[in-house]
Amino acid sequence: MGLIRVLKKDLNCYKRCDKTTLLNIFIMTLFMANYRAVVLYRLSNYFDKRSHLIAVLVEKLMHISTITWIGRRADIAPGFVIRHIGGIIIGGKTKIGKNCEIRQGVTFGGNLGKEKYGTTQPILGDNILIGAGAKILGPIKIGNNCIIGANAVVVSDIPEDSVAGGIPARVLRKVKYMENPLTSS
Repeated sequence: MGLIRVLKKDLNCYKRCDKTTLLNIFIMTLFMANYRAVVLYRLSNYFDKRSHLIAVLVEKLMHISTITWIGRRADIAPGFVIRHIGGIIIGGKTKIGKNCEIRQGVTFGGNLGKEKYGTTQPILGDNILIGAGAKILGPIKIGNNCIIGANAVVVSDIPEDSVAGGIPARVLRKVKYMENPLTSS
């Protein structure tokens, strides 16, 4: 999927509209730090295979202008939303499915001494909501349609259709399958 199409899909998740333009992307990038972080991640990811220097500079610009660090090699599907900016760290080998929404202070970090699923960093499915201050640590999988509570520390796998919270996080209850828990009421 092309860079512009992915940016439009991300923007649709912010504005909840079907029509986006390059002008909308530019204006939202300029005035909304949370969307700016997503755009700068997408640009650094795009340039990572084309020009290492540009990719690193864009990644640094993201860090400075949004107080957020998203590794340029992270694999994040379209529909990525940061609702509240600040203190967000996403490791460079993290994999995130489509329609993921996160809040401020969230960390996706690896465990260098432990490898599982061919990685040291988290793998998230589709339609995930991550509460403020949550820490997702190590080579774990979070299934589709999950909600991770605020300040949870996730250090083990979370099955699909679950609400998890606590330190360490555990499944608190199951949820019925929803097309997208981020937009359902």
